[in-house]
Amino acid sequence: MTVKKRKHRNMYRVLLIPDDKDEPTAFDLSMRSIRFLKILAVILLVHFIGGIVFYVQYYRIREKNKKLTTVNKKLEENMTMINKLTAEFEVLEKDQNRIRNVLGLSSLNGERVSPEIYLPDEDRTVNFLPVYSRDEQRMPREESELDRYNFILKKSKSSLHDYAKSVPTLLPVDGVLSSDYEYDTANGPSQHRGIDIAGNKGDIVKASADGVVIFAGWTYDLGNLMIIYHGNGFYTYYGHNQRCLLERGSLVKKGEPIAMLGNTGISSAPHLHFEIWKDGVCYDPKDFILAFSNI
Repeated sequence: MTVKKRKHRNMYRVLLIPDDKDEPTAFDLSMRSIRFLKILAVILLVHFIGGIVFYVQYYRIREKNKKLTTVNKKLEENMTMINKLTAEFEVLEKDQNRIRNVLGLSSLNGERVSPEIYLPDEDRTVNFLPVYSRDEQRMPREESELDRYNFILKKSKSSLHDYAKSVPTLLPVDGVLSSDYEYDTANGPSQHRGIDIAGNKGDIVKASADGVVIFAGWTYDLGNLMIIYHGNGFYTYYGHNQRCLLERGSLVKKGEPIAMLGNTGISSAPHLHFEIWKDGVCYDPKDFILAFSNI
């Protein structure tokens, strides 16, 4: 007896039965079509999973780029601010060295400099007087006059102030002479080339003569400093001010308020540091201020 082998069908029938009363639909699929559909399904599944992974990575990278863009923008703003501050610092450093040159102090890099005078335009000065003869650079007095003037100093009301408006003869502020003038010491040139007048913080400092403000700003040593050019080579310096009341280029009259007495810069108590220079040489203010001569 011979047994016949059952043949496998090479076709699959798919039957679609609708919910309504329509006739069902049937169609046949070969084994080759089934394999193709399986491969296509696997490919679509791989692409779907890959798309999800790609989208997640893309989202993370986009968020990082946003953060980096924000940081980069801030860095650019900071760099712009740094460049601006650097330029301003260079200007301030030049002004600082210029003031130190005028005062005859050491420059910021430690080098000793000789006094130099920077004159403003002639048309910005006022009330020039005839040329005065210049004595040799002053040496220290044999006796300290600090005790002699250790009393309340008050401005002189002499008529000579009106006669010599561009000569610094007016006491800038009432107070007590707390530190005297010194040009040279046994150890070399002195750093104290003016007088200190102690007073109350906020006292009004007045111009010692007619002139034009050529500097009004901050310095390391003298704090808020004002420099006035009076013409004919005369300059006066008002240091350690609490506040400067005028700006550079302002014209001033003798006795006009220019600053408020303070304690800025290298200072231990409220006082005015006052200097007089002429033709690049510093002079003892007591030789000019009439209050010291009781005139």
